[in-house]
Amino acid sequence: MYTCPNNHSVNKHLTIYEVGMRLVYTADLHGDLESYQALLDYAVSTGARAAIVGGDLLPHAIKIDVALQIQRDFIDTKLRPLLEKFHRQHPEIKVYLLAGNDDWAAAISALDDLEKAGLVYPLHERVYPLIDDAPTEQQLWIAGYACVPITPFSIKDFERCDIDTMPPFSFRMAYASWNGTIEPITAGALLRQPSITRSMERLALLSNPLQTIYVCHAPPANTALDQMPRDRHVGSQALRTFIETQTPPLTLHGHAHEAPQLSGQYAIRLGATWSVNPGHDQRRFQAVALDTTDIAGSIEHTVFGRLSA
Repeated sequence: MYTCPNNHSVNKHLTIYEVGMRLVYTADLHGDLESYQALLDYAVSTGARAAIVGGDLLPHAIKIDVALQIQRDFIDTKLRPLLEKFHRQHPEIKVYLLAGNDDWAAAISALDDLEKAGLVYPLHERVYPLIDDAPTEQQLWIAGYACVPITPFSIKDFERCDIDTMPPFSFRMAYASWNGTIEPITAGALLRQPSITRSMERLALLSNPLQTIYVCHAPPANTALDQMPRDRHVGSQALRTFIETQTPPLTLHGHAHEAPQLSGQYAIRLGATWSVNPGHDQRRFQAVALDTTDIAGSIEHTVFGRLSA
């Protein structure tokens, strides 16, 4: 039985909304079209108006000579037809997609064409009003940030320094596709990119954090949501600080696939904020559904069920 480490009082920020939003959320699909279909079906069956994927959208592709083509082909030949069919059948349900650290930036740029067609809302460093026709004082926004703290892995497009320092990882096999092609990258080049701290500060200026749901691929550091085997934690301290100081009503995460299974928690409270990582398992689809007006009372996981006191 999953338990919540805090009480189930309604988030104080969400009580200001007269009009709520039911949404479904998952992460780390890695090009699994069946999981995309499962999320869309889940949105329909739960009456959701938003379906959100929080990072690592595309198939694993690390062979430099074919990586971009593999990921672009997935968007063009598999994801687009699926979304076109879904949009025809359910135009009232919006789809929000966030890149992750396994996605190449030069491939993710193809989402812009899907946005122009009205099929998706790309989330990285963008903000959208979530509730149609809501007055400004009652509007709920959704914003996204794809980058994770620097890892030992090769793809660096969506990796950034957590604060302002560089971890001691080798850059001998590090690559980025910021310029449209995959090229080697140095630690210095990555260090010159805005840190997660700076990027979240800038994102907070685009909407009122008290009225914004943040979809961030990285989970907050040293919590149940970023736990890995052997008691390792891979989350972002900068993001945790942002949550604790800006107190948004809800944050949605991924990246640490095993965290809910290892920690026994898929949703936690950080101060006034609910934070969620549904986890990922190739054997069974993992996602959550919730109502923004009563997160604690409505959130349900496809595998682990509802929160328990």
